[in-house]
Amino acid sequence: MDITLSEEIDPEFLEIVQCILDDAEFKKLNYYKQHLKTTRFMHSLNVSYVSWLLAKRFGCDAAAAARAGLLHDFFLYNFGEKRDTKELQAFYHPKVAAQNSADRFEISEKERLAILSHMFPLGPLPRSREAWLISCADKLCASSELFHFQIFLAKGNRVVVSPT
Repeated sequence: MDITLSEEIDPEFLEIVQCILDDAEFKKLNYYKQHLKTTRFMHSLNVSYVSWLLAKRFGCDAAAAARAGLLHDFFLYNFGEKRDTKELQAFYHPKVAAQNSADRFEISEKERLAILSHMFPLGPLPRSREAWLISCADKLCASSELFHFQIFLAKGNRVVVSPT
């Protein structure tokens, strides 16, 4: 799968997340729908970019916000698929995403906790400013996607994903 990112995307952001974006397992997120009209890959990229922008603006750890924002929904199953747990998706998927992220990438404890708390108030209270930003960015992006607004990186075809 080829992913083409426009030159308009800040190279500082790309430097932080490129190793994740290049990962074959992470790219599989493009095969899963998220919020009706987008993919989990695009949603995660939007959350990452918004979190990174906000973190820079508010003097937070922008790299941790970008990485945890990108990995917050790193699970490779559809919402309706049968799972080995009776736990609701809203509580279950952050744990799977955090475990997948820790298994696949070197993530910090701050990043792990931000992934686990991104569903607040349905999950644990975010413990860092970066975790709060990711939780807010996730809700902003999800709302925009549900209402079919093309936002952030999807707008203007700044990111184009094509199968190989």
